[in-house]
Amino acid sequence: MTGRLVIVGSRIAAAGLLLALVVAELRGAHMQAALFGGIGRDARYNLGDGQSAEIRFPAGGPHDQRLGYRDLPQWIHRLQSAGYEVRSQARLSPTLIALHEAGLPLPYHEKLQAGLTLRDCRGESLSERRLPQRIYAGFDDVPPLVLQSLLFVEDRQLLDPEAPNRNPALDPPRLGKALLEQLQRVALPDRSAAGGSTLATQIEKYRHSPGGRTGSASEKLRQMLAASLRGYLDGPDTLARRRQIALEWINSVPLGARAGFGEVHGIGDGLWAWYGRDSAEVDRLLLGHRPSGIDAGAWQAARALAFKQVLSLVIAQRRPMHYLQDEGQVLEGQANSYVRLMAEAGYVEPALRDAALRQPLRLQPRAPALPRPDFAERKAAMTLRTQLAGLLGLPEAYALERLDLDVDSTLDGRAQRLVTQALAALKDPAAARAAGLVGEHLLGEHDDPSRLVFGVTLIERADDGSHHLRVQADNVDQPFDVNQGLRLDLGSTAKLRTLISYLEAIAGLHAQWAWRPADELQAWSPSSRDPLALWTREYLLAQRGAAPLQPMLDAALERHYSANPGETFFTGGGAHRFENFDGEKHDHRVMSVREAFHHSVNLVFIRLMRDVVRHQVHRGGNEVDQLFNDPADARRQALLARFADHEGSVYLARFYRAHRAHRGSAQSPADAASAPDDAAPTPRVHPLKAWLDDYLRQHPDAGLTEVLAASAAERQQAYAWLFRTRHSRAQDQRIATILERDAFGHILRDWQRLGYPFDTLTPSYASSIGAAGDRPAALAHLMGLLLDAGDHRPPLQTLPVLHFGRGTPYETRLERHPAAGRAVLSPQVAAAARSALLGVVESGTARRLKGALLDGTGQPLVVAGKTGTGDHRSQRFSAGGQLLGERVIERSATFAFTLGERYHGTVLVYVQGPEAARYRFTSALPVQLLKSLGPQLMPLLHQQACPAEPPPLPAPVQGRGLVMAGAPSQGLRATPVLMPLAAPRAGLKLGALPIPIQLMKPTSALEK
Repeated sequence: MTGRLVIVGSRIAAAGLLLALVVAELRGAHMQAALFGGIGRDARYNLGDGQSAEIRFPAGGPHDQRLGYRDLPQWIHRLQSAGYEVRSQARLSPTLIALHEAGLPLPYHEKLQAGLTLRDCRGESLSERRLPQRIYAGFDDVPPLVLQSLLFVEDRQLLDPEAPNRNPALDPPRLGKALLEQLQRVALPDRSAAGGSTLATQIEKYRHSPGGRTGSASEKLRQMLAASLRGYLDGPDTLARRRQIALEWINSVPLGARAGFGEVHGIGDGLWAWYGRDSAEVDRLLLGHRPSGIDAGAWQAARALAFKQVLSLVIAQRRPMHYLQDEGQVLEGQANSYVRLMAEAGYVEPALRDAALRQPLRLQPRAPALPRPDFAERKAAMTLRTQLAGLLGLPEAYALERLDLDVDSTLDGRAQRLVTQALAALKDPAAARAAGLVGEHLLGEHDDPSRLVFGVTLIERADDGSHHLRVQADNVDQPFDVNQGLRLDLGSTAKLRTLISYLEAIAGLHAQWAWRPADELQAWSPSSRDPLALWTREYLLAQRGAAPLQPMLDAALERHYSANPGETFFTGGGAHRFENFDGEKHDHRVMSVREAFHHSVNLVFIRLMRDVVRHQVHRGGNEVDQLFNDPADARRQALLARFADHEGSVYLARFYRAHRAHRGSAQSPADAASAPDDAAPTPRVHPLKAWLDDYLRQHPDAGLTEVLAASAAERQQAYAWLFRTRHSRAQDQRIATILERDAFGHILRDWQRLGYPFDTLTPSYASSIGAAGDRPAALAHLMGLLLDAGDHRPPLQTLPVLHFGRGTPYETRLERHPAAGRAVLSPQVAAAARSALLGVVESGTARRLKGALLDGTGQPLVVAGKTGTGDHRSQRFSAGGQLLGERVIERSATFAFTLGERYHGTVLVYVQGPEAARYRFTSALPVQLLKSLGPQLMPLLHQQACPAEPPPLPAPVQGRGLVMAGAPSQGLRATPVLMPLAAPRAGLKLGALPIPIQLMKPTSALEK
């Protein structure tokens, strides 16, 4: 019996000892401090050169998704495909990797604020977005009433100084109560149950749990483990860390979302978004300082309302969708209850309580609008954001702004600001007049400049041959870049592309025949329809020996063409006539290609493009001639079948669109469509239209792709008449159209090799004078290519450095350095084209710029360029070719230029819609605009040029347990002045509110 008593007593003693140890651990947390603190000491990371194998990225969580950490792997891959390299990346310690593999978020000191930062070439800020926008930079900046409201509602033991080793993730009494209530819910499902989360676990939940929610018991355990690890990062004494937890919660707690504002995080942003209150003003009220001359009653009411609004947001975070709706009636009752409880505990004076109860809560119907940044600054940022969004495949500006990302750009912020402000000012007629933009071929006396879009692109060629975008500005107050976002008729700038195609054709003939013996040249018999080959043969025979390429290209520029507009040209499948801009001066002249380029004479370039097309068609010699000379040539049938297929597809697409647009109508406009060819019998309804109507009755949901696939045989049948030999003349015309289209396909590929931005080219001689369209940015690229003597160095440097997650374990710095150049154009062709461009400024359409711009030494800058005026109209003609009407679509004027050997770019003026018919400006307008910008812009470029590399940001510094980036993010306000808050009323039992009495005193930093 005695032995049993001893055993029972021993077990009871052991159980008591175990219980005592558990209680002691819960109170003192010594073992937790040792365990988690030891892990924290090994939870390190640093930044190393190159791509890291010791980096891991989070799987999800709202915080990791919002700041971009989750999507970094796919963005890195995408950026590497675009030519970026990982220059440096975080290296995680084995402990951090093990924690990640265990499914825990990485423990590190997370940023108070993060967002997108855009810098210019000098490292000067173009845009800096920090979210949340309104934060407390440090714990000592938080007004005591804000802190006490938080701790009273959420975690009253958090800052207990009697428990220096306390685990901030664990509140045993609260957790025990929550577990008990959860068990009770098993029997009583309708019974409510309180949560057991501390502030630390709440932060883990809304930052790192899927959807910001606790979906299971295992997820709750994961939150507690993660919060425990983070709690002991700075060592076993967690008081400083617990203060930081309170600060982070106040700055980051989710408070729903508002239209026009987005997601709301933190008390500061919550006050602004939900109540329209400036947090700095609220802080001054809560700190208890009443300015002299302010009525005491009114001030007390304002202070009480500020306190109640802060308290309401602390309450609302539990169920934002429930509390933050309508005008806040539900929230009103909860806030009043807590006001009374806080007053009972002595942490709110009766006067403040009574005043707060009298103040109604009124949620604002919408968040207040913020003042917009200066247009020049906003435009620079919009330009870069558009390009950045394209790089990341992230079209939403909202998501882009929230990334933890620093971007170095090549933009010259000072030049960008100067040009943007100048362009914006031109909406004022007085400013346009002062810039010299009113006059002949410019704006008229009564023209409205506010309707015009002005755009400037300026690119610098660096010493290493790379090209850096310095200015991309316009006066459009939208995130749309007119310099590279439109397909515009840029008029005679297309003559530059045509001239290069011509010179390349000559260079190709030179490469093939220049070094052949005289007898081979004599025997060479080019097609009589290939004027370029015929001229090449004559030229080479006249040289009687080796003929260098450069003199031959110069000679080609002196070939003469008629500028007479009297000829009708069969091109693009129809007959066309063209006009010169200055008919009186040029219509009756025969002039060289060079002179026609200088003065932008249309008819010379129409004929030049015809020669280029004919050379493409007949470059194989006389084989193509046989197609036209022999009606029985088998190749004719294949070409005619291609024509039938293509034109039939065009008509079917037209009929299909008309059918869909007029579905349900008795008759669509296409019902009366006639056959496309005057040589064919003209039925009342086009056979393909009749087939389509029948097909769509049987297949009403058929798409155009299905229709085209099903109609292959019908398209051939509709043109069966064309295959009969008696229609040889009609056949010749269709064959010529197909061969011309093929030739323009070759020309398109040549243009694309030189940066032409589109996948199609209008198969017409009119492409030589602008009908195909272009983009200012693409023309700027072409000018840079000529500046580089035909050496292509993709891509244009705009965003050379992207630095993600600076100071975090996900830190990744990517850089894009200039790629090695590759020749896409022979240096001789580039030199010949540049010589022609110089003449445009020396004696041609841009001569007003001659000697107008100065270099860094005050000497006239050598300027070259090409002008172009686009007048895009939609015209309707009768069957006999008579003009029935026209509609003006747009008018544009462009100047593509080089400034010395270092800069190149474009200037654009553009107006769209019916208003374009009111303007008569020509390319003289952008030339004059560049001239007016020169006196301010050129000294800035020469005397304050961008450095070769932007200055680096401050280097990261070592923190306890990890590498941190510099000082904590700063808030958007100055430190408020604190007046001491009243102490609790005497005689109150503080046990009713287990919160340290020290919290009622002013913090040491603010007392000073």
